[in-house]
Amino acid sequence: MKRTMQSSLLALSCSATLSFSAHAQEAPIPSDETAAHEEAKPAGDTIEEIIVTAQKRKQSINDVGLSVTAASADQLAMAGITDTGDLAKIAPGLTFTKSQDGTPLYTVRGVGFNDYTLGASPAVSVYVDQVPLAYGAFTRGTTLDLQRVEVLKGPQGILFGQNSTGGAVNYIAAKPTATPESGFQVSYGSYDALDTEAFISGPISETLGVRLAVGSNVSGPWQQSVTRDDELGRRDMLKGRMQAQWNPTDQLEFLLSINGWRDRSDTQAGQLQGLYLQIADTSTPGLYDPIETQRRIDAFQAYPRASNNARSADWNTERDLARDDHFHQLSLRSDLKLDADLTATSISAYSRYSELYSVDRDGTALQNAGSNADGSVDSFTQELRLAGVNGPWTWTVGGNYTHNDVLSANEILTRDSTNTAILPGGPWIDAATTTIIQKIEEYALFGNMEFQLNNALTLLAGARYTNTTTDYSACMAGDAGMQATFPVLSDALSGSTDAPANPGDCLTMNAGDYELSRTPFKSALDEDNISWRIGANYKASRDTLLYALISKGFKSGSFPTLPASTTAQFSPVTQESVLAYEVGSKLGLLDGKLQFNAAAFHYIYEDKQVRGIVLDPVFNQLEKLVNIPKSQIDGAEVELIARSIRGLTLRGAATYVYSKVKEFEGINNARVYDDYSGSSLPFAPKWHVVADADYRWALSENLEAFTGANLLYNSKASSTLGDPPSSRIAAFTTLDLRAGLGSFDGRWSAWLWGRNVTNEYYWSNQFVTQDVITRYAAMPATFGATVKFSFH
Repeated sequence: MKRTMQSSLLALSCSATLSFSAHAQEAPIPSDETAAHEEAKPAGDTIEEIIVTAQKRKQSINDVGLSVTAASADQLAMAGITDTGDLAKIAPGLTFTKSQDGTPLYTVRGVGFNDYTLGASPAVSVYVDQVPLAYGAFTRGTTLDLQRVEVLKGPQGILFGQNSTGGAVNYIAAKPTATPESGFQVSYGSYDALDTEAFISGPISETLGVRLAVGSNVSGPWQQSVTRDDELGRRDMLKGRMQAQWNPTDQLEFLLSINGWRDRSDTQAGQLQGLYLQIADTSTPGLYDPIETQRRIDAFQAYPRASNNARSADWNTERDLARDDHFHQLSLRSDLKLDADLTATSISAYSRYSELYSVDRDGTALQNAGSNADGSVDSFTQELRLAGVNGPWTWTVGGNYTHNDVLSANEILTRDSTNTAILPGGPWIDAATTTIIQKIEEYALFGNMEFQLNNALTLLAGARYTNTTTDYSACMAGDAGMQATFPVLSDALSGSTDAPANPGDCLTMNAGDYELSRTPFKSALDEDNISWRIGANYKASRDTLLYALISKGFKSGSFPTLPASTTAQFSPVTQESVLAYEVGSKLGLLDGKLQFNAAAFHYIYEDKQVRGIVLDPVFNQLEKLVNIPKSQIDGAEVELIARSIRGLTLRGAATYVYSKVKEFEGINNARVYDDYSGSSLPFAPKWHVVADADYRWALSENLEAFTGANLLYNSKASSTLGDPPSSRIAAFTTLDLRAGLGSFDGRWSAWLWGRNVTNEYYWSNQFVTQDVITRYAAMPATFGATVKFSFH
């Protein structure tokens, strides 16, 4: 802890005190995407106009016929948003959870994918300056030194480089400035949390500008063991970004970005809520050692439950539960103006991610569902596009190529599980390691055009063809217990006698004959699709937009990472699709003092991908990826922004989602086989409400005071189908408060803050795993202070 705090303070001190010597000349001319965040200053008490690039060109947010939530860097700072999951505070319809292995997962309007496998594309894609972050694990560290963030709702992929069925989050990083600038921000809060961020920016020459930014997040532990004097939950993260913008001519621009982070934080331990034993009674003979299995049953039944507060948890003491994860990315964007109305753009990016972490998701000191992960991803993406304007036509055409090499090894620790003491007298199964190798390639061609029929009506249409191929190899190996057990099981189930297993053999049994595979299981998935959209925007007046949009989006299929008894568990899920109908309006009222937005949507969801359960001849139930053939989502969204009193800004928004499975028979996470037609979808709360109030008033000619509050409400949800108590996520409401002082010119500000000030106990995920029911709780109440300075 001491070391990480010292490194953070050193990074902050160096960045804040660097002197920047440069010629007092004009900085490079920014392109549409690299332009500084344009937010017109309020005229009197009117609402600021926000310029976004949701359609890859600069537009007022009120001219975009699409549901978009946008927030500036200042708004993010005031709301305490330090990672993508925090966007749920300001973006209605966007919800966040952690997977069983702690991977961040995002859902928009009920569309999401609860799987933590490296190589599984997300339902909600995340970008930084249009460069995709291929998997959820990459998205940590994205909130460093931003201009703004845009959350796009509904199927995406026509204009952004990665197909998604739920939506897209696009971060726009702050760019090199025309004059020398620097600044820093420091926050200190509960649990010795120290968050720092600093930047320095300016021109090197008439045509070259550079910006450097660094940040860190460190803290002490916040979780407490229920059985001993022990704590967990330390944070230790460093992140940085360098951008160089070069304009060799008026027609040509390059933007080079190098960014990365490393995370050595503790993983979060689960909270034990109850038991769901795989084997609960040894009175009937079965595939288990009765004495050893009964000992394990007794140990679970005697184990204390976590109390109903956020800090209560437990974990295994034999393992180091700190991460050692790394990510770095190099991207180059080139824009060439072929003429005044035609631009060619190239975006190339290489990303490297590696993970090495352990997580204790069963919430006990027993080894029941612990996981050790060791993996890496090498990702290359290339986009080429042409964009132009010809009279009433505005159009974009282009193509994408993506290549991902994925290596992942996941070890599941089951030494104390009730279903792994199989051979009488042992040896018993303590651990199983599944290693996968994947090569994923994707090609896409896309086009989008808008036709301005008259001053009021614009028609739009777009399409994207995508082909995705995945080559997959998987091998489950194990300890001496597995090497002894699986040949015995194979002989019993197959009816034939085979040689004993050797160390390193793949121990999964073939699905057809139950013979040991011994060699890696290999498979491939080749899919293509055509996603599309058509729509109309009707600008009834300068302040009134009505729109209608029909779009179809896809998310590619994927293979799992899991311990597989038979090779049937290695089979992939196929691609899912969402056909979305949306109508909406954006109304500016009361001479710019009131903004009212509304939308209604209807989604036809086919082949939704979920992490489900299958029956197993040996281990009762095991995990498997499955498709839900048909689902449906209906909903509505409203947003209100008001500046009715000088200095007071009120924002409020609500999303209502009614999700329903239309067709699916299978096993849910509570291990119940049923027809789940009529069930809500996992992680799809009916109501998501956000609100923010900000009031500012003058104390002198140069000094202002401000105070504000942020409220978030989520109605109840479930992590599986059927809403069983074992997977229920209760409704919750959080309240954040802030108050401070600042200069009118924005050069400095300081404020006190409290987050979740009512100390609401809530959780983002609850699930059955092996023999237990556990949940991941959110942070309790935290309090602190922030200071922010900028120098021009």
